[in-house]
Amino acid sequence: MQPPRGFESLRSHRWSSRYSSYFLTLCTADRAVGLTSNPVAAAIRQQVDACAHDGHWRPRATVIMPDHTHLLIELTGALPLGRVVARLKTKTRSALIAAGLRWQGNYYEHRLRDGDEVGTVLQYIFLNPYRAGLVPTTEIYPHFWLHEDDARRFRPTLDDDRPFPEWLA
Repeated sequence: MQPPRGFESLRSHRWSSRYSSYFLTLCTADRAVGLTSNPVAAAIRQQVDACAHDGHWRPRATVIMPDHTHLLIELTGALPLGRVVARLKTKTRSALIAAGLRWQGNYYEHRLRDGDEVGTVLQYIFLNPYRAGLVPTTEIYPHFWLHEDDARRFRPTLDDDRPFPEWLA
């Protein structure tokens, strides 16, 4: 299978910056749904933690959606970003295959620069399942995780760990 047009151009400009935060989006192939099934979501969560335990990144926020996953991570520099993402995809591959899924070949990445507001990215990640209509604002989405450092700043802005309805208007 040939990569989509512009694929190599996108990858050629990718670089890893130690101690930088990255907003990542990993999608399933053909945007097939199933990432929120318990075995798949558990495998993704376990590998996000394993990459942290092995010193490759510090996860700041994660949300697992039916057909994609958003991560906000801080790269440690132990491995380049592409290698860490490849590891995550490889280690979760068997769980995805068992659910009839596979990862899309590429991923989206945005490095937060000095002056970028982390709170905006956290809010985007947090609101994603609510905007998609997966849960009402009266419920807490089960596949959202926030690092304790960011939780101290972000959780006080929430309505008892839920979004304010006006955020979705």
